Amino acid sequence: MNFLRVIGFSVVILLLFMGFSHILPQVEPDTSAPVEVSTDGLDMDGMIALGESLFSGKGTCTLCHNGMGRAPDTLVMDMSTTYPERLLDARYKGVSAGKEGAKAIEAYIFESMTDPSAFVVEGFGEKGSNDTISPMPTVNKAPIELTVVEMNAVTAFLQDLAGLTPTVPLPSADDAPVVEEPSSGEAAPLLTSGEAVVDEHGCAACHDLGGSGATLGPSLYGIGKRMSRAIVMESIIDPNAIIADGYDADFMPADFGEEMRGSELLLLTDYLLALPDAAPVNEDDGDEALATTGLEVVENFGCAGCHDLDGSEADIGPALNGIGKRMTADQVRVAILDPNAEITEGYEADMMPDYFGDDMAESEIELITDYLMNLPE
Repeated sequence: MNFLRVIGFSVVILLLFMGFSHILPQVEPDTSAPVEVSTDGLDMDGMIALGESLFSGKGTCTLCHNGMGRAPDTLVMDMSTTYPERLLDARYKGVSAGKEGAKAIEAYIFESMTDPSAFVVEGFGEKGSNDTISPMPTVNKAPIELTVVEMNAVTAFLQDLAGLTPTVPLPSADDAPVVEEPSSGEAAPLLTSGEAVVDEHGCAACHDLGGSGATLGPSLYGIGKRMSRAIVMESIIDPNAIIADGYDADFMPADFGEEMRGSELLLLTDYLLALPDAAPVNEDDGDEALATTGLEVVENFGCAGCHDLDGSEADIGPALNGIGKRMTADQVRVAILDPNAEITEGYEADMMPDYFGDDMAESEIELITDYLMNLPE
């Protein structure tokens, strides 16, 4: 009799597991392995096409820039009139304030990606910020991490969308290849950690994970104490099943159930349930770690987006190669801290942000000054 009970119990457990496996997403995702696309020889039409793919892909722009009200619906708005209006908006104090023309719009678009709070469109700021803080993540930092070439491509796409002739520099042979997701090919390796799933699906772009500070979606810290395993899993597969207070429906993509493999869903669920009650606090009160090289300062503050550095060929600001033979270290330092103190011939005032003195640590100012002074001609 005991033997029959054991057999019966085993059959019931087996059936339960089989039933559970059918609940998990069974649609095979497009798991093609990422490929590197050379930017060498890419013409402007190629840049525009690359920018369009980045806008809806790696850049995750369409998660918010759509018709659902989280951010302006850039793809359907008449940006040919909207961009000039924004540059003349009294609330806008950025690099292109009061200016006009395609180059000014280029600088504005690039700035909107590297410093989204420089200008927040009315009605689209973080709650309680009076439209002074943008909920948009900085795209050249984690988790999105677009390169200068990729941001230039997005800028070219948006300029073209507005009926403008793109003014961004074309990439050179020295620029790193752009990684794109192909539409077909061999299956990519199975993700084996919750962190990898978070990175692959861009969760940190909307939720504060890994120090991203994102606020588009609710905080997931301590979620294991607020939700059961089954509800967490359901919220990933069907994000409209339960809507957190203060947030709206239809903002989280509803296709993760199709894109994730079953094992990846389980890994992500385990990762979320194990999160601490609050985001870890760094000893520097949550500030980003200080750069330790001049090149890191250049990358962190987006200098190559306006100046020709590391092959970016940007020409919004003057080329900095050989600057050590034209200026002293003190003059370079002043140009960083007070960019309007002296304007290079052929360039205009107020194009370079004047807040680097506030945003950079003293050690970073010294690093970038030394870096610039030693640039070859």
